[in-house]
Amino acid sequence: MVEKGVDEAALSELADAAFAFLCERTVGELIDTDTIMDGIDRALTAPRIGMLLARLIAPARERWLSRLRASEQPLSVWLPETARELLATLLGAPQPIPRALVDEMVASERVREAVRTMLLESLSSVIARSFSAAPGGRGLRGMIGFGARAAGAAGRSLFGGLGDELQRQLEERVREFVDGGVQMVQKRLAERLKSEETARLLGERRRRAFLDLLARPHSQAGKFLAKLPHALTDGLLPVAVPHNLARPE
Repeated sequence: MVEKGVDEAALSELADAAFAFLCERTVGELIDTDTIMDGIDRALTAPRIGMLLARLIAPARERWLSRLRASEQPLSVWLPETARELLATLLGAPQPIPRALVDEMVASERVREAVRTMLLESLSSVIARSFSAAPGGRGLRGMIGFGARAAGAAGRSLFGGLGDELQRQLEERVREFVDGGVQMVQKRLAERLKSEETARLLGERRRRAFLDLLARPHSQAGKFLAKLPHALTDGLLPVAVPHNLARPE
């Protein structure tokens, strides 16, 4: 409460004057930066950081995790309702995938090979269904393997009895079909990933994941956090902190 005799206007004027005074001062006038930085450098050595982790941070973390594991309150209690709604709205907004990332992913050799395999398997299935009941079907069913092998050297042996020219033409047609199909699927996949519908669905998924997370009890979060490699991070900090403090940046 404001004491009698000092009104809000006077306090506001005093605060403004103090702020203006601080803005006109340099840091060196208020604190000895060299002494402070020297103290920080001395305090944040690897042995001291390790001791700080072992004596204070690790025990405090374990007490905190124990309390989390024992609590069945939902994680939503950490946020007021207005904040939950605001974050849910922000996360639910359409989230387009960067076009450069889509182009790189879809054009990758791994995706191309996966699409190629899918088309070859589909071709094999079509041949199997089309000729399994036909006259002489047993011989025609032997063409099933062609759909999976015609693009490679092994395909040459499948039609050896039909003549070299017919064999070459059949293999060439299958290659053209599969290669054209791969390009078409890659193009459609890229268009789908770049579409507004995909961006909208990604936003909805993020919103649902956020709301689902808030509904989970503290105990689940505690069990998850307890599984993190704390021993590894505790071992890296004493090395990483002095390393970054020594960098010119």
